[in-house]
Amino acid sequence: MKVAQSFSLFGVLALYGLATIDADEQPKIVGGEKENDAVPYQISLQVLINSFYGLGPKTWAHNCGGSIVSPNYVVSAAHCLDGIDAPRMSIVYGTNDLRNDGNKGTRTMIQSFKIHPDYVELDRCDIGIIRVVDSFVYSDAVKPISYSDEHVDGGVPCVLTGWGYTLPVRVGRTPQDLQRAELTTITNEECRTRGFPVNPTEICTFTRIGQGACGGDSGGPLVCNNQLAGVVSYGTRFCGIGSPDVFTRVSEFKTWIDENQL
Repeated sequence: MKVAQSFSLFGVLALYGLATIDADEQPKIVGGEKENDAVPYQISLQVLINSFYGLGPKTWAHNCGGSIVSPNYVVSAAHCLDGIDAPRMSIVYGTNDLRNDGNKGTRTMIQSFKIHPDYVELDRCDIGIIRVVDSFVYSDAVKPISYSDEHVDGGVPCVLTGWGYTLPVRVGRTPQDLQRAELTTITNEECRTRGFPVNPTEICTFTRIGQGACGGDSGGPLVCNNQLAGVVSYGTRFCGIGSPDVFTRVSEFKTWIDENQL
């Protein structure tokens, strides 16, 4: 049985609202660092929630990451979308900075989304595709990332980016500056020996204790060989404690992604 937890924030936000810990007190993704360069394919998938204890107006809160793959579509994790109505979600893109409600970037609403029909939480096919209302206008700050059916094996250096928690325990507020971590893939066989019974539709990374994805990174991009190789899916309840992180293996879903951009 998998003892694991998905890396979205929706459940945490629904229970606790937005806390007030300053993101500058948490300068790094777990074992990573602030991303100073533009990541033009990166998006913040946000959910409309009540303010703390229901006081004041509703606000947009970062929930998951995602990747621009074409002028109208984003790839993210299925568990970031499951059970949430499209009108309650939006996407902020073209920025590394989510301060001031993400207004340094551009916000667009979600027209519709599709979850892979074989999706089972913490088990398989944790991938979804999102169609935005307003097409992305490409620039130096906004570009799609390529993906292919090329299989990525173990021992490959990759980069993970996201606005997930920077501490092993998911408390306080997620960082407002985009973070990055350099991770290395491991084979699925090695991932299984480390306690995760992964299947061919998944890919794992493990670099060192104290480094990895955390809540809020779900759906975000694992980029290997300059291509989108993984979508953040799940890991242990406490982040960066010496267990692998599990991603949806994008190469296994290239045809499905292509067919659903119609």
